[in-house]
Amino acid sequence: MKYRHSKLGLVLALLMIAACAVFVVRMQKMQRTKAAAEAKPNRMLELIARYAVGTKGLMQETGQWNAEMTHAMLHDAKTLARNEEDTLRVLILKGWMNDTWPAEADLAGIAGKSAALKQDAATLGQLKATQGKVNEEGLQQLHQRHGWIADLARAQTLAENDPDRKAVVQQGMGTAMVLIGAMMLGLLAAVGGVVLLILGVMHWRAGKLQLTLARSSREHGGVLVEGFAIYLALFLFLPWLLHFVPMKLPRWAGYGPALVALFIGMTWPLVRGMQRPLWREAVGLHRGQGLLREMGAGVLGWLAALPLLVLGMIAASWIMKLTGDFPSHPIVDVFAGDRWAKLGAIVLAVVWAPISEELMFRGLLFPGLAAWLRWLLGILTGAFVFAVIHPQGWAGVPAIMALAGTFSLLRMWRQSLIAPMTAHALNNGIMCAMMILLW
Repeated sequence: MKYRHSKLGLVLALLMIAACAVFVVRMQKMQRTKAAAEAKPNRMLELIARYAVGTKGLMQETGQWNAEMTHAMLHDAKTLARNEEDTLRVLILKGWMNDTWPAEADLAGIAGKSAALKQDAATLGQLKATQGKVNEEGLQQLHQRHGWIADLARAQTLAENDPDRKAVVQQGMGTAMVLIGAMMLGLLAAVGGVVLLILGVMHWRAGKLQLTLARSSREHGGVLVEGFAIYLALFLFLPWLLHFVPMKLPRWAGYGPALVALFIGMTWPLVRGMQRPLWREAVGLHRGQGLLREMGAGVLGWLAALPLLVLGMIAASWIMKLTGDFPSHPIVDVFAGDRWAKLGAIVLAVVWAPISEELMFRGLLFPGLAAWLRWLLGILTGAFVFAVIHPQGWAGVPAIMALAGTFSLLRMWRQSLIAPMTAHALNNGIMCAMMILLW
């Protein structure tokens, strides 16, 4: 089937995707700079601090804590310090780990950096002088700026048997046990993933496992890429238009543009003249070999992806060392909030994201690119676009690409989108469960 101006449409679509990716990267950089200027709690540093406090508490109960462990924990925390506020946070953590209050000279040095830090240092001094009985307003301001580490500073001024001090230590122990348990389970799952990955490669080489997409011409592929480009542009542009609506909109109205963009992007191939049966097959909108079987394939695919995810995390560590950039996601701040915010984040991460992103990236973009670039370049290019538009930053790109590549391979293996949606939902669900347990 021929489509009018198909080659021109593909070129314009690719240019639009590239422009959108550049726009997202620039906006993320601006948002990170703004967030750093606002001195909000550094959640990654906070997480390391909770882990350090909890590990110290657990090890002290067995008499195994020593100075070398303290040094290692503080070194890890210092690597996450990005600004003067983080320097103060590390100083508070150092005081706790060494059972000493931060030195007056160190606090005075930090206080001279800005008026806000001067107020922080004054509040810390009041905490020390009054044994934690500072006025509620000052304590609240300290907590808004430094999160849980502000609670840690107050706890250090309290008696050993004080319930508030014990609560802070218990929170740290909970975080440490969750992280240690997650690392052990992750190691076991990764070992299982290596076995599955090896078996998958062996079956593929023996011809028992087919990795192919439904046969699609370049004209069909170009139309699919057009649909994705229109979705991405609308997804980014429509929310900006809401700022010009001369009335206050309910919070749920913010999700309307995403639904509109998804609908237009999905139906664009039909508008261009693609027949409905071909459209369903090309996009992967069918049950494959049955819902449960496809979902099971998605679980197996996610497990097999864990070794690749580990390699992506190793690459991310190199990027962090070279650039000083650390992967982060705004959803972490949401999980530090109230229960309704957490519920909304879970629905978005576990339901909406797997459905919408798989429809667009593995339903439209990947098969469209594969029709022109072959499947390997289609996987790599689509995975890169997928990773870049996520808010984790450059340090998060390798790991996200590993996941996106796995979802594309699942699409090739199963043809249907059910398996990659399942793997995507499983991955996000585990991350959400971790966030709930940690915070």
